[in-house]
Amino acid sequence: MFKRFGNRVAAASSPRVGQGHRIGRSRWTHSSSNGIAGLEATSTKETQASSVSAAEVEKFVRLSNEWWDPVGPFKYLHTMNGPRIRFVREILADLARLAPQGDRFNKPESKQHSRRGRAWIEGLAAVDVGCGGGLAAEALARLGMRVLGIDAARENIDMARAHAPRDLDNLRYAQTTAEELVAEQRQKHGAAADSLFDAVVSLEVIEHVADPVPFCRSLVELAKPGGVVVVSTMNRTPLSFVVDVVLPEYLLGSVPRGTHDHSRFVPPDELRQIFRSLGAELLDTQGLILDPFSNTCHLAPADFGLLRNVGVQANYISAFRKNK
Repeated sequence: MFKRFGNRVAAASSPRVGQGHRIGRSRWTHSSSNGIAGLEATSTKETQASSVSAAEVEKFVRLSNEWWDPVGPFKYLHTMNGPRIRFVREILADLARLAPQGDRFNKPESKQHSRRGRAWIEGLAAVDVGCGGGLAAEALARLGMRVLGIDAARENIDMARAHAPRDLDNLRYAQTTAEELVAEQRQKHGAAADSLFDAVVSLEVIEHVADPVPFCRSLVELAKPGGVVVVSTMNRTPLSFVVDVVLPEYLLGSVPRGTHDHSRFVPPDELRQIFRSLGAELLDTQGLILDPFSNTCHLAPADFGLLRNVGVQANYISAFRKNK
């Protein structure tokens, strides 16, 4: 996967990541410093400055009971979930395969089994930011990762918890935002890297936030040095306007009208520049080729020969590595 970005996998030390916003107070219970175990929200939220858009959150609150309906308003997220999780797994597998001795991604089983089995991925801590009803969080937990799913909407977290299988004791949920979690980690652990996450995942969320830059800053701050941040979203192109807005919302009626605002979509180059300015380098970008008529989705390279970015004209997914 790292054919184009292999020289960026072991990024050198970086400029200091910008400081996040200091936001409201929340109380958590920690039974360890691994960033997830024993982490549960125990308070209500006060009004705070964050990248959360209340209007965007409300859209999903109204649909919170339908997260797990595979033919409901979130059916395309169900369709995309397999390719999205496959991308995350392959990124982590390549890091395990290429990791130098002493790197936390380097485990005895990594070199021979980086693409099969699950022993190499077990124990890695991940946070799913804007987890909704838990589609991606559950899938990541089934890979063997210790997963915390967070969302600003209580209704989404309630649905995610209700659906979570009892056998997934490595899956936790909390109603909070990325900024709040950064502030809480900082308050309890300071700059201790062990309190952060090996993988930070935020899928189809950034196009719904008030400002992508502080949101991305929080994602980077949640990652350990050398950790991975994975973001999926939509490019801001004529094709994405047709595929992600006109067809599903106005012609097929499979997604409620007004769900997406094309002006909020983020082009891949813009996303790369944001993360680079925050101290994270691009590992890979691939297209998520979604066919709304057949309800299928597959990963595709961003570039086809000399045709640059042709594979990411609509939906895409990118991985970044926080500089050590």
